[in-house]
Amino acid sequence: MAIGVELVGLVALPFAFLLLPLKLDPVAALLAFGGGAAGGLGLIAFYRAMALNLIGVVAPITAVVAAAAPIAIGVASGEKLHAGQVAGIAVGLVAIALINGGGRTASQDTRKAVGLAIVAGIGFGLFFILFHAGSPAGVTAFVSGRMGSAVAALCFALISRVSPVPGRGAWWLIALGGTLDGTGVVLYLYATFHGLLSLSALLTSFYPAFTVLCARLFLQERLSPIQLSGALLAIVAIALIAAT
Repeated sequence: MAIGVELVGLVALPFAFLLLPLKLDPVAALLAFGGGAAGGLGLIAFYRAMALNLIGVVAPITAVVAAAAPIAIGVASGEKLHAGQVAGIAVGLVAIALINGGGRTASQDTRKAVGLAIVAGIGFGLFFILFHAGSPAGVTAFVSGRMGSAVAALCFALISRVSPVPGRGAWWLIALGGTLDGTGVVLYLYATFHGLLSLSALLTSFYPAFTVLCARLFLQERLSPIQLSGALLAIVAIALIAAT
């Protein structure tokens, strides 16, 4: 499914030509390819985690880790954390502990979901960072990134011996998801090219609120009180990190 989403996302190419610069920059294209590969693997981990029927748990944790990754890069390069960022990271850790330790969440499936969510968050964080670095290439970075994601997903399918061809019933979901994903990547490239990595990447990480709402409305997913507290704290953590 991940391969289909990445390839279908190329339908946003005309939108990319409208908003993004067109520059043939091999270095930027390579950075975007690496970002796409990291994001593609993160997407696979994200799908696998959500398949455990814990979307309300997976989405906030993934977003906290993805939001913290650009900050970690900044700290490694000599930047200092603001008080709000420190508080956000601390709240995020508490959220992960609550989600992983309450009621039915003590199950093996939940621990697996949390682990996959963390891996997905790392992949998404690298995607944000590398796409920001490659954003001056604009359209070239968009296409290179999609190819990187597709190649990573194909390699994963071959190594894990999973069929890269989805079932017929999934095609409409792939078409919808790929179109929205491709459009979102174009918008992120536009935002990060014209703005700061910290601002564009962290604000993008607010998506869990909508994901959790959809899981509740369409899948009737219910969380234990402790799980729900952890999920809400994770969203608070993202807000604290992004607001500074």
